[in-house]
Amino acid sequence: MEELFYIFSFIAIFSALMVVIMRNPLTSALYLILCFFALAGLYVMLDMQFLAAMQILVYAGAIMVLVVLVIMLLNISRIKNVKSDLHQKIIGILIALILFIEIIVYIYNGAQKNPTGIFTEALIKKVGNTKIIGQFLFTVYMLPFEIASVLLLVAIVGAYLFAKKKY
Repeated sequence: MEELFYIFSFIAIFSALMVVIMRNPLTSALYLILCFFALAGLYVMLDMQFLAAMQILVYAGAIMVLVVLVIMLLNISRIKNVKSDLHQKIIGILIALILFIEIIVYIYNGAQKNPTGIFTEALIKKVGNTKIIGQFLFTVYMLPFEIASVLLLVAIVGAYLFAKKKY
């Protein structure tokens, strides 16, 4: 089981690095899909099958289809001679260093703690992850869930109107 964790982790880290390194946006998007599948594998190892399925259906499926469609519609590969300023590189390196320091601090200070809350492992196995997530989405997090759905509707209408425009 531990070997599987290292395999999925390596695939996720490698594909995430390739997303950033690749010059071709379509290749980068394909590596991002691979990263999403590796994360879904990690979710399965954590006994979060519903989250893994949603990761594959929503992110690796729907979102990445949209990203690939936009890349192909914009034909970004034709854009050349994009110059990056020195301040952009400095800001990027600074953000990368801050994130690296946060990871190091978390590794050294993040001791393994027992989970706290009302949901024990036995209750989760008895009731199931999907039911618990559904209860939270339609009770405690009802307003943010509805706001997200309205934002998605606005994005769909905006994309339709933008695509319908004649140039």
